[in-house]
Amino acid sequence: MLRTIVEGLVTILWPQRTTCITCDGPLPAVLPPLASVAETVPVCDSCWAAMPFTLDMRLCINCSRPIRGGWGLCAECVFTPSYGRVWALGLHRGVLREAIHHVKFSGRQALGVALGRYLAEMVEETPDVIVPIPLHPIRQRERGYNQAACIARGLAEALGAPVAEDDLVRLRATGHQTRRHRDARWRNLAGAFGVRRGSEPAWTGRHALLVDDVLTTGATAAAAAEVLWATGARAVNLAVLAVSDKPVPAA
Repeated sequence: MLRTIVEGLVTILWPQRTTCITCDGPLPAVLPPLASVAETVPVCDSCWAAMPFTLDMRLCINCSRPIRGGWGLCAECVFTPSYGRVWALGLHRGVLREAIHHVKFSGRQALGVALGRYLAEMVEETPDVIVPIPLHPIRQRERGYNQAACIARGLAEALGAPVAEDDLVRLRATGHQTRRHRDARWRNLAGAFGVRRGSEPAWTGRHALLVDDVLTTGATAAAAAEVLWATGARAVNLAVLAVSDKPVPAA
């Protein structure tokens, strides 16, 4: 009885969203009245359906980025990158880009988990362990969480593989990559990752699936993957919510 009264007061004073955060359309169900921003997933069915790649897209068969001037592999995947095969949900634009922005900057952790479960449908090889790419400790304290870890938890729920969240560490702050050109990104990320001291990494002798939110040039994923290979991973692949929508040359 008391809970019902409290929920009623909360609903009056702080009403939950009734519209989708990506298109502002109506939601299919009412959100729980006491749920926090971090716990809710206010995305409508139409926006969920608009996130994945469409059949008419010409994509690299390895990294899933759009390619121009041919079919099959992009020029950067002729020699398999250190992060291996890439599985992605869609292009970094439209409703998917908006959803990722909410996960990273609006505290929408449950949305990150839900997107991870959705991404799991694209993963074709079940890993032994899932490894989210870490933030630098300063950035994580500022944000309060690592968005890649939220995505990894959703993948783990769907794929039945454990998450190794603490073994891979970011050794230095690398700043925002958004405004750096390709070569500067790769130079900036060189040596940025390492392994936590004092224990054997969870991926030693195992198939690891790296997880991040977006693949742009691949610099971050490559730097992280090189650490996994150097410390005994048997295989390394990558899962991201989105890949850059900027086409790369075909092989």
